[in-house]
Amino acid sequence: MKFDSLMSNVVSSKLEVISASLETSIKRAERLGISLKSADNVKEQIDRARLREPNVLSISLIDQTGDLVYQSRADNGQYVAISQDVVRRALKSNEAKWTFSSDSELYSGLQITNSFGSLAGSIVIEYDKSALYGMYALVRLHLLEATVLIFLVASFIVFLIIRFGFADVANVIKLIQGYSSGEKKALDDAQHGSMSHNIAEQIKQSEKMKSYVSEELERIKSFSKSDANEGEVRR
Repeated sequence: MKFDSLMSNVVSSKLEVISASLETSIKRAERLGISLKSADNVKEQIDRARLREPNVLSISLIDQTGDLVYQSRADNGQYVAISQDVVRRALKSNEAKWTFSSDSELYSGLQITNSFGSLAGSIVIEYDKSALYGMYALVRLHLLEATVLIFLVASFIVFLIIRFGFADVANVIKLIQGYSSGEKKALDDAQHGSMSHNIAEQIKQSEKMKSYVSEELERIKSFSKSDANEGEVRR
């Protein structure tokens, strides 16, 4: 929806340039006192303006009552009546530059005023919005590609977390089970840099501290026994 609104604004800006150039020709004819229905120069300008944009279906000039004054069509067919919704927007809009969008067409135009500043009619440009469908499809394709890429990257990250994170936890559990069952070799088999290796190092340090404390206790006991024996000898 945002892309549709953006592209409609871009197209409308291009069509406004066409409307502005046609307004200049219409004003010139009015100053010369030439009726728009008989102003061949204005009709030629409208025909040439339509050819500037290949996706412009028609350019119409309507009077203040909504009746067609002139219409240039891409199919070179007979005049086709403009829908009342478009006519109302063209003549009742509070802004001189107006737009009206439907599902398949985009209408843009410019209100024309006479020398007295009163509304004299409006230029109506009909643009084929189906020309934008190719760009819509391209944008949808890019969005789909981005979505798939994000999904694959997220899946890969989750896989890595499960593969290495859970594997390390499993190794820690295996290490603890092995150590509890008396397998001292399990402490040396822990992979360097892993969580299990860090825990194995802590266990080794604990074993060293335990051994050191035990040795100290034995030494203290031996000193106590030797002191006791010396006391008995003295008696």
